[in-house]
Amino acid sequence: MFPWLWINATDLRFPLSGEVDQDLSETFFNGIKPGAGVPGIEKQVFDQASYGKQLGWLTDVLVEAISARAMKSAEGRESLAKLKDLHSKIGRIKKDHRQDRFDAATALLDRIQADSPDELRRLLRRYDGGDP
Repeated sequence: MFPWLWINATDLRFPLSGEVDQDLSETFFNGIKPGAGVPGIEKQVFDQASYGKQLGWLTDVLVEAISARAMKSAEGRESLAKLKDLHSKIGRIKKDHRQDRFDAATALLDRIQADSPDELRRLLRRYDGGDP
């Protein structure tokens, strides 16, 4: 080991070695080229609904509204089949995510029930329209 490394070992930092919490939205919106849109408008629209949500809505409409018979080319039919497949996969991912959240919340409520039943009753009243 080189002595200079040993002396400064407490200050040695490697890439991705620490906690990272960075909001990249400003960088993203500043990267929008002037010809591609107005960054201020793009950000306001994004604040209303993310691009993923917007694409999800469009996908929902297209998958429901267009049949493979309506497609004139084989490429169009293939693309529609891929879009429908992706739509199904996304639905499963969302369902699994909701189930994971439900399972985690249930496990936490079970621990609260075991540790402090009164606290659990108070918490449930909050979500049942009662007093917090």
